[in-house]
Amino acid sequence: MTGNHDPQQELRSRTEFWVSRLHVRPRLIRIQAMRTKWGSCSRRGTITLASDLANEEVSFQNFVIAHELLHLRIRNHGRLFKAFMTAHVPNWRSLERAEQRSRRGSKSVCVHVSAKAPDAGER
Repeated sequence: MTGNHDPQQELRSRTEFWVSRLHVRPRLIRIQAMRTKWGSCSRRGTITLASDLANEEVSFQNFVIAHELLHLRIRNHGRLFKAFMTAHVPNWRSLERAEQRSRRGSKSVCVHVSAKAPDAGER
């Protein structure tokens, strides 16, 4: 046995690191089975991550976690969002492309509830 190796706890710890780094305050962080997406961010501030994300490469975990947490600041995938992603996860575009080409490519990075909400930080 390897001791206290719990992939989901490691995913939760990684998420807390990104919460601090991005200066965001999610209302709730959930890790649960998700069949069609790696994560989501609700309008109420709930971040949900797919439990099997814990089995993916750390760089991909960082990409998904940062992506979802940044939606607490910017609800859409516009220029400002992409600039923040580039600032915090410089290789995010290659991670996104690699995932789209992989065998698990049918699972999208995120689906957002009511993403049409106006964004106070973007004009």
